[in-house]
Amino acid sequence: MTNRTKRQISFNMSRIKSRGTSIEKHFRSALRKHKIRFRGNVKRVFGKPDFVIYKKKIAIFCDSAFWHGYRNGTTKRHNFHSNRAFWRHKIKGNIIRDKMVNQTLRSAGWEVLRFWDRDIENSIDECIDKIKESIHS
Repeated sequence: MTNRTKRQISFNMSRIKSRGTSIEKHFRSALRKHKIRFRGNVKRVFGKPDFVIYKKKIAIFCDSAFWHGYRNGTTKRHNFHSNRAFWRHKIKGNIIRDKMVNQTLRSAGWEVLRFWDRDIENSIDECIDKIKESIHS
């Protein structure tokens, strides 16, 4: 890996989007292809789900493996080169927040579905099938 300055790293990190990511776009097109009606990036629902199916109270999140701590929060597999304590704390906080959002939405009667970016990229049809199951149950 090349040595980058703090300014370069800061610039790169500032360019990471929270909405309209490539996995969200891919997921959105699959939902439309299967004629599943949804709303995207809903601020009124707690936790701001990426997609919401209001009629069935289903909240759908598309989680990135890096930011949401794939594999039960083990961030050791990520080779942080600088500021390791910050990034581990940040990702651990995201995991805790995700659990709290799940719990809050479920207690309010919502069904919460979370899909990892690699599942969306590799097996989108399985993700859509899970959503269809939730809609029909």
